[in-house]
Amino acid sequence: MKVGFIQCAVISAIFAIAGYLLFSSASLNVHVPLTVSAALLISGIVTPWLASLIQSPSSSDARAHSNEGSIETLYVGNLPYRANENAVKEYFSSFIEVQSVRLMKDRKTGKRKGYGFIEVVTDDLNSVIDKTNDSIFQERTLKVRPAKDKVDHE
Repeated sequence: MKVGFIQCAVISAIFAIAGYLLFSSASLNVHVPLTVSAALLISGIVTPWLASLIQSPSSSDARAHSNEGSIETLYVGNLPYRANENAVKEYFSSFIEVQSVRLMKDRKTGKRKGYGFIEVVTDDLNSVIDKTNDSIFQERTLKVRPAKDKVDHE
């Protein structure tokens, strides 16, 4: 559950003011700092929950949870070494909604390895693969497959 700092600060301030007014008008023998501290404590506990209720989902979260499709990852091989993320995203956007592009680089040299991973929003991964596999991109025939889950080596 992601909660923004501004949302928490606003809700905490509201709780602090409400707590101050409530405790000070109740004619209790409570010192002002104690009242404010109690209100802030209560707001700190309740704020994340309230903020998550009023938080509007971001556009990427909304797409991921909508009926448009789920986010799937594709492996794309035989990419030209000169291709960058923007060019690959632009090419695949003509076929499908692209969430992100990660092109792999050699750690030592920093040169591209000729493959990468693309996150797309779709319900039918096979149709996307059928459209893009063996297609020509910058004079290279792409190899598109479903990405395999990353395996942790211990």
